[in-house]
Amino acid sequence: MIEAVCDMIYRIEVLLPGNPLKSLNAYCIKGQDRHLLIDTGFNRPECLDALTAALRELDVDRRRLDICVTHLHADHSGLAASLIEGSGGTIWFSAGDGNAINAIARAGDEEHYANFARRMLPHGFAAQEVQSLVASHPVIIFSPPALSFTPIRNGDALRYGEYVLRVVSTPGHTPDHIALYEAGRRLLFAGDHILGDITPNITRWPDVQDSLGDYLSSLESVSRLDVALTLPGHRSLIRDTQARIAQIQAHHARRLAEARSILEDGPADAYTVASRMTWEMRYASWKDFPVPQKWFAAGEALAHLDRLVAAGEAEERTHNGAVRFLLRP
Repeated sequence: MIEAVCDMIYRIEVLLPGNPLKSLNAYCIKGQDRHLLIDTGFNRPECLDALTAALRELDVDRRRLDICVTHLHADHSGLAASLIEGSGGTIWFSAGDGNAINAIARAGDEEHYANFARRMLPHGFAAQEVQSLVASHPVIIFSPPALSFTPIRNGDALRYGEYVLRVVSTPGHTPDHIALYEAGRRLLFAGDHILGDITPNITRWPDVQDSLGDYLSSLESVSRLDVALTLPGHRSLIRDTQARIAQIQAHHARRLAEARSILEDGPADAYTVASRMTWEMRYASWKDFPVPQKWFAAGEALAHLDRLVAAGEAEERTHNGAVRFLLRP
């Protein structure tokens, strides 16, 4: 599906077969000399065929196409290399997330993600569940190859057609996530920083002390922008950005209170905390959650536990390789 957002800006819905997210919103800005595509879809033939057909319908010459990737997740970055292969087009990417993708590609996707998944073993994940995750997770199966990209950072400007897109650093969902802000039309291309129908997943990242704290700070920064329309990476467009930010902030405040309440019953690992948290899922109980959903839930719980630690309300203790959290008196 193609939807005209405003003059020469189009939303392209790229289906993500078999994925709970259902689809990705890619955005195409048509210019006189160069065109820009923001985010791409998984590195799989179905996504490539759909996106190629949409660009053809929009009369976009891929030889004059550049790409901006908001963050490293495979549903956003997967096709960046394929779409401009041999054309000399530019891939704009934050240095942190772009370098992370290339480090993954050099190490080998499966090996890297297996090691990444094993990081959850001390937090209560069973070894069998980790093995199942590595064998089935779409981020692993459809991840992009190494990318030759041009780094961009907060405050940089990308000019396409009549639009000037300012890079806004929004770490949290990933360590170096970016958004793009067009002040003239008051548009925010938000990637997965702000979503309207679902709440962005926040997890613990290697070498990041407090992902949720970073995310909440990014939300606060974005709330100071004058935004009339937010164009998210998934689902419907957001017409009241301030209200949605307030809803997300309230959501995380409730999550923090819930995690704190669970720890009042005694020390617990992230897996146990996640199993007791409230989730808007169709499954009857925690044991019915598919392993990838348990992974996201445990990562979300861990990010909230890290926030409690950073705020001085809890502490993390390791004993015999197992990590548990407990409230401070």
